[in-house]
Amino acid sequence: MSEGEWLLQEAERLANESQTYEDVAFYTELAHFIEVQDRRIDQAQGELDGMLWNHEGW
Repeated sequence: MSEGEWLLQEAERLANESQTYEDVAFYTELAHFIEVQDRRIDQAQGELDGMLWNHEGW
């Protein structure tokens, strides 16, 4: 399990266990933020990998 997956699980768990609207909203948005950041990290890693394998750009 990656850090992003663990963080997402924890944010979702906390949202489900929260009692106030504000806490639920915060943890729900935090889970969304984690998903977006995880996607951006994957895209950046893919872009870097593609640049490194492009021998014409060396």
